[in-house]
Amino acid sequence: MQTITDLSKLAELARERGVRKRAALVAAHEPHVLESSILARKEGFIESILIGRAAEIEGFLIGAGEVPGDFNIINATSHEECVQKAIELVRAGEVDFLIKGILETGELMKGMVNKETGIVKEGAIVCPVALMQSPLYPKIFALADVGITLYPDVDKKIRILENCVWMLHRIGVAEPKVALLGAVEKVNPKMPDTVDSDAIKQKWLAGEIPGCIVEGPISFDLAMDKGAAVVKQYTSPVAGDADILIVPDMVAGNLLIKGMGFFGQMQNADLVIGLEVPVVFGSRGGPVEGKLRSIALAALVSE
Repeated sequence: MQTITDLSKLAELARERGVRKRAALVAAHEPHVLESSILARKEGFIESILIGRAAEIEGFLIGAGEVPGDFNIINATSHEECVQKAIELVRAGEVDFLIKGILETGELMKGMVNKETGIVKEGAIVCPVALMQSPLYPKIFALADVGITLYPDVDKKIRILENCVWMLHRIGVAEPKVALLGAVEKVNPKMPDTVDSDAIKQKWLAGEIPGCIVEGPISFDLAMDKGAAVVKQYTSPVAGDADILIVPDMVAGNLLIKGMGFFGQMQNADLVIGLEVPVVFGSRGGPVEGKLRSIALAALVSE
């Protein structure tokens, strides 16, 4: 499989591969959240299923110059009903991925992770994975968890790592290099994240985490900068060449991704992984270009 190297080309790549996936927009009754789905449909790589207040959706489509009859519109009057109908579509195998519309993240997640009626993959953990691109780094890399699991233990960090590996495999990275980030490289009992990272690396060395190369604990500069690794005489196949960054906790991940976005002006595409289908969870008020990248990524990685 061809490796994805440019996030701005995700939509183009989806078109070139002839990808056409079924995407359901959950709570679609708002013009701004409809815009990216309309664009993705025009690009040709999704079929749009719009869940929400049908009359309002039709009015917004007409206002955007679209023909409502070209879209599959499922009427749902409340956000709870929107989520339930989306779950039903997933369970019936009628959608390849979901897109969050005009509803709160908590409203969508509550239904998705319900132990009896939800759609969490068996043995998985649900986490957002950000695929990032910087002009200062030679390749795309993934970052997790940036928004759901506050303080993951070793087992949860492994599940988060596996979500990232799953995504990287599907964009053409056969053996992604994983950096378990920390402030230092030595294991320190007073720094629990270093103990966790070492435990995870030992499991990888024992063959329990296949399909990747794991290093940790490792600092951010050593994971991303070959020059820093040379100066500090740090030797690892991951040093300066990481494909995946696993942060110690959600706070660190959230601060890191926001700092990268604000000061580094980096491009990103974000998916929530660990459910039966990927979910696009972009901010409702975020730029359309960012949402379109995430929709294209979901189309490319969804089974």
